[in-house]
Amino acid sequence: MKKKKFIALLLMFSMLFSPSFIYADKVDDLKEEKQNHKDNLDSKKKNIEDMTAEKDSLFGQIVEKEKMIKQLDDELQEMEELIKKIALEIDQSNEKIKELEERIKKNEELFKKRVRVMYGNKDLNSIEVLFSSSNIRDFISRYFMMQSIADYDKKLITSLKNDKASLVKEKEILEEKKEEKIKAKKEKEIKLQTYSEEVSKNKDLISKLEENITFTESEVADLERKVRQLDANISFEEKVKADVLREMSERKLQSQVQSGEIKDLPTNGEMSWPVPGYFSISSYFGPRGSIMGYAGLERHTGVDIPAPTGTPVYSATDGVVIKSGWDSSGFGNMVMIQYTNNITIIYGHNSSLVVSAGQRVSRGQVLSLVGSTGYSTGPHLHFEVRVNGSPVNPLPYLRS
Repeated sequence: MKKKKFIALLLMFSMLFSPSFIYADKVDDLKEEKQNHKDNLDSKKKNIEDMTAEKDSLFGQIVEKEKMIKQLDDELQEMEELIKKIALEIDQSNEKIKELEERIKKNEELFKKRVRVMYGNKDLNSIEVLFSSSNIRDFISRYFMMQSIADYDKKLITSLKNDKASLVKEKEILEEKKEEKIKAKKEKEIKLQTYSEEVSKNKDLISKLEENITFTESEVADLERKVRQLDANISFEEKVKADVLREMSERKLQSQVQSGEIKDLPTNGEMSWPVPGYFSISSYFGPRGSIMGYAGLERHTGVDIPAPTGTPVYSATDGVVIKSGWDSSGFGNMVMIQYTNNITIIYGHNSSLVVSAGQRVSRGQVLSLVGSTGYSTGPHLHFEVRVNGSPVNPLPYLRS
């Protein structure tokens, strides 16, 4: 009841202003607002994709860095063990050097004591040794024995000093090796610290990205809700427009019949004219030149009735809607009505649809609004009759 009052008020207002003027701006504004939301929605979704890709990249970097950190940890443990081992070898070398130094010192003191024994007594000389000897052979024997002892002591001390020198050299090599390992260890520790800081930084970035993604997803949900609401508003406005146009068309047709401007509707009684007030035909059933500019002829399967966009299209018969929606073969927004068991009727290229599949309709009921969707060169209704699935000339069904 409220809707009828609303339409009546609109009809009164329409006496002063064109329905197209009344609704075009409003619907266009709604569609523009919807498109703006969709553009914003696409941008937000792209941002989410970009942020998700960046987050995945950061996760990948963290995985790689953590592998490198694990490897560095293992290497540092090995280096720590090696440094301890080298330090132990240095300590052992120091002990050996200390032992050798003590032996050298002890042998040097022993050698000096022997020298003092042999040469330190100023009153003893070779003549006295000779005369104290029982004979010359004894003298020579004593002399060479003392000389041999002295030579042995010298060689022993020299050998010990050589051993010490070798140990000192080995110790120096070990200390250099230890320093190198300590230096390498410090470098790895610095690298480990750098990797750890990078991992921490990436985790912070991921946390911020996840917050931004969550926030943007809430914005997307809000925009999608607004788009759905706008779709509902647009559908409502177009439905109201269709109702108003239908009422106006019926009143205009009634006025034309009453004034004698239209003597009779072009019908043989079986099918009513689907677009009252617009009786011209721009393209008849049968062969014609291609409307898409292709070479040769094409078969036109119905008749085209030109009318302004938004003009109501009325059902030519009673029947059941078996399809109401987009047709990909070229009819665009299409309504298909089952008239009898073997006859179906197609209404093509509509700007919008009023009925739904499965709905039963009556002759004269508004099905849709004239448009130019699908393969079309301008606003018109494509009216087609099919008998047993094959298109036939619809004019005999409409007029004598």
